Amino acid sequence: MLYKIKAVLRDAEHRHTAINAAIALTIRVLGAGMAFLFNLIIARQLGAEQAGYFFLSLALTMLLAGIARLGFDNTVLRFTSADADNGYTVKAILNFALKYVLPVASLFTVSIYILAPWLAVSVFNKPKITYTLQLIAPAVIGLSIVFLVAMSLQARHKLVASIPCQNIAHLMLCGTAVVVFSAKSASDAALYLSLSLGVTSSFFYWLSIKNLNNNGEKPDPKKLWHSARPNWVIIMMNQSVQWSAPIIIGVFLVAEQVAFFSVAQRIALLTSFILMAVNLVVAPKFSAFHAKGDEHGIRKTALFSVRLLVLSALPIVLFMLLFPEFLMSLFGNEFKQGAVILQILVLGQAVNVVTGSVGYLLMMSGHERDMRLVTLISGFGVLISVPIFTKLFGAVGAATATAFFISLQNLLAVYFVKKRLGFNTLKFWQKI
Repeated sequence: MLYKIKAVLRDAEHRHTAINAAIALTIRVLGAGMAFLFNLIIARQLGAEQAGYFFLSLALTMLLAGIARLGFDNTVLRFTSADADNGYTVKAILNFALKYVLPVASLFTVSIYILAPWLAVSVFNKPKITYTLQLIAPAVIGLSIVFLVAMSLQARHKLVASIPCQNIAHLMLCGTAVVVFSAKSASDAALYLSLSLGVTSSFFYWLSIKNLNNNGEKPDPKKLWHSARPNWVIIMMNQSVQWSAPIIIGVFLVAEQVAFFSVAQRIALLTSFILMAVNLVVAPKFSAFHAKGDEHGIRKTALFSVRLLVLSALPIVLFMLLFPEFLMSLFGNEFKQGAVILQILVLGQAVNVVTGSVGYLLMMSGHERDMRLVTLISGFGVLISVPIFTKLFGAVGAATATAFFISLQNLLAVYFVKKRLGFNTLKFWQKI
């Protein structure tokens, strides 16, 4: 075994992937720990009902922030990765995206604030959520900025800044504020989140551009939009798959059920933090290999990364499947009711992990339209099935529909990777 590991690490590309994945994983572990602690603080500090209001408002905000980014997430990542040495181009790509994203995010923010009373009463049938929606509305702008800045940093392999920008800094600030100021309501937590995102988005934007030069070639706007348009559909559908279930549960069920589902979903997502860590490393590599026409490099890196994922994630998946009540009880005894929801969602995330970075494989290699089709199928599947299953079977039904379409999305992406790039990521044992 030791000999095999040494043989693998003699390959410069594998060594770079493994070392950077280890660095990314270490920071991701801190990020996952911070996210877990943040959700724990919200649940313990606010209780199930108020936590439900907060998580419902957050899900709506995350969904709208995803739409507001206009598909520029992966476009910034792809084109910055391909020309990461040109500081002017890097800066121009990020500013080009923000020029169009910020007006849309601002429009959503104003709309949520104005429509909050109507949404609370007529859509969610929860009048108490009005102020929470109004106070969390500015978070749409903050989330839009931090995601795009994080993509730019990731493309330049600045993982120590990219991961805190996207997943750690604002949660740490908000969680600290909730504890220090003894927040008792969802509206308090929503205010602290919006303020935290304002601080972190400003700081990380400054950090991302401070050493970039002002001379060089401008990116081609047509190429950026050509990539962003199909990516926009992909992002919207991915956001629908991830965030529509808590929103739909909020429409049909009580706030406590939103809290149970949201907590279970966030625990289940810990199984895929290893995938996210690996994606941080391999996504820029896929783009760079594609730019050079190196198909062998893409295949070699993809299969090696799946092996890392399977070995790393299996123990976490098994622990969550065997001890769901223990994990849910950490958030309060009433949260034990979500144990079955957690098990179902973990199975969906397990498929997500073992299929590997198939989404990035398609998008970074110029096959965004295939990924768009995949996400359209899964996104519309969730939007159609989750309301039906929620009405019939409650939050467990919502979890089942969500897990099924997450699995289907990744398996369809595996099919298109095989069709377009000529290899099957599920056969990770095959010779590299």
